[in-house]
Amino acid sequence: MKRIAVIVILFTAILIVYVIRLGWLQFIETKRSVQTSSHTLLQRSVIQRERGIILDDGRGRILDRYGRQYTGLSEYALVLFPVHKQAMAAEVTRTLALWLHVTEQEVLKRWENAIQPYIWPDSADAKLPHPLTKEQVERLQTLSWDGVRALPVTIRYPMKGQTPQWVGTVAERSGADKPTERSIEGVSGLERAFQPLLKGIGPTTFVHYTDALHRPLYGLDVRIRRPDNPYYPLRLLTTTSMELQAEIEQVMDRNGMKKGSVTVLDARTRDVVAMVSRPAFNPNHVDPHKGDWNNRALKALAPGSIYKLFIAAAALDAKVTDPEEVFHCDGQYGKYGLSCWLPEGHGELTLREALAKSCNVVFAELGERLDARTIASYASKLGMSGKVGMVSDDRLGHSALRHFDGEEDSRVFHSSSDEHTVDGGVKAQLGIGQRDARLTPLAAANFVVTLLQGGVNGEPRLVQEVQYAHGLPLAQFAARPKVEQAIKPFTARYIQRWMEDTIQYGTGQALRHATWRLAGKSGTAQADAFGTNRLHTWFVGYGPVQKPRFAVAVVSEEEAAGPSHRATLVFGEVMDVLAEYSLHK
Repeated sequence: MKRIAVIVILFTAILIVYVIRLGWLQFIETKRSVQTSSHTLLQRSVIQRERGIILDDGRGRILDRYGRQYTGLSEYALVLFPVHKQAMAAEVTRTLALWLHVTEQEVLKRWENAIQPYIWPDSADAKLPHPLTKEQVERLQTLSWDGVRALPVTIRYPMKGQTPQWVGTVAERSGADKPTERSIEGVSGLERAFQPLLKGIGPTTFVHYTDALHRPLYGLDVRIRRPDNPYYPLRLLTTTSMELQAEIEQVMDRNGMKKGSVTVLDARTRDVVAMVSRPAFNPNHVDPHKGDWNNRALKALAPGSIYKLFIAAAALDAKVTDPEEVFHCDGQYGKYGLSCWLPEGHGELTLREALAKSCNVVFAELGERLDARTIASYASKLGMSGKVGMVSDDRLGHSALRHFDGEEDSRVFHSSSDEHTVDGGVKAQLGIGQRDARLTPLAAANFVVTLLQGGVNGEPRLVQEVQYAHGLPLAQFAARPKVEQAIKPFTARYIQRWMEDTIQYGTGQALRHATWRLAGKSGTAQADAFGTNRLHTWFVGYGPVQKPRFAVAVVSEEEAAGPSHRATLVFGEVMDVLAEYSLHK
């Protein structure tokens, strides 16, 4: 009897320990985080049965001035969830094969191999989902096939190769402290510059629960998880027009511009209405070695003869010449190996005539007359050196929000030059926009606006406000001029009138029959070392003359030398597009 009693007591003790252990696991251990994980045991048991897909990464949107989305557009996609093979009905695979233009075997193969939810890719671009028609979406929603869903998936870059470079792109990054945790970060354009506001507060996820055999767990079935904050994701409302962007792209492509840019600023506010760069850029397929992600409108290039506008303004304002002075050009400058583009020379001419006819001899002389420090001072005041793009503070702790990520510095002299030792040859070549002078197309367009605003400088703007998801403003960035008067108002008026002359009887006569009456200045610069046949052709100007609406800078880079001037042709067609656009806005 004693032996039986001992055995009973032993089994009873084991049973009690077992019950206590089960109770511990059920009521206490399930609430504690598992080692190396932030989740509890109970949470991990549910996660093991989850098959989730991110519908929206929660990143903020980038919009044009009318609210049209450059990024973050939602499209319905076909999603296959892992299910037991018996659930893959023949009718389902047959229908999907017809929609996807593939064989039933291909559908079955991909479905059976799906460990996680599988978005069926577009045959033309594997990084994008296969597009579904409205009828297909409605049928899927009506039939509710096991493991098959039509889900709204947010496409970050729906415009593909028509996405502007200034929008930028993103990349997935792993954390330094937690390599397994990944986040989406902007690596160029507004995506990078406004990363603190665009990063969002979390994704929207569609979760499908299954058992060990991949059968739906009815009662759980599906869940949608999203951040519990109706104010996010935020929206960047830019100053641009998506419609104008597209039309200007067509103009550039029609004229064979392979490399270059067109920058359009509102003449009243300095807002960027359009900024198009070539070669085209597809943020879904970024090759860092190709360079098409670079925004050419922000690259500093040799400006050639458009620089004569700046030299004329500085020379008049500094009183080293006046509108009545008469110059003589016989085709040769007589030193530094400089000559006029017209071999026989222009003869006797005023500064007004010299600008319209783009006389090298006159502007080489003016460059020499100007003191190097004076040139540098005017360049700084007029935005012809350094950066010109707006940098904003959202009053929320982000004080360095650059509207033009990657903007290069314009310059008058090489960074190693000492203004006290700059010789006459350097200044003479600077006078015709060669040697060390470098200018971004954005700065060139901004300079034209400065002339139109009576010599008062300012900063171009690309983002006008940050909005909550429902459209109310979170932060606004007002267009603002700088305090200083860069040049005298009468100097600005002189240059404006002389730009009109360039179109009427100077080097821009090809534009006399444009829709609007225009004003501007053409330029041609050596792309590389002097003597090569690769050229940058420029044209900067504004229109209409009577009541200026837009300032435009066009540069076509690295062209072979020839009789045509592509930048002038593109400028004229862009202005015609702007004239048509203005009729409806």
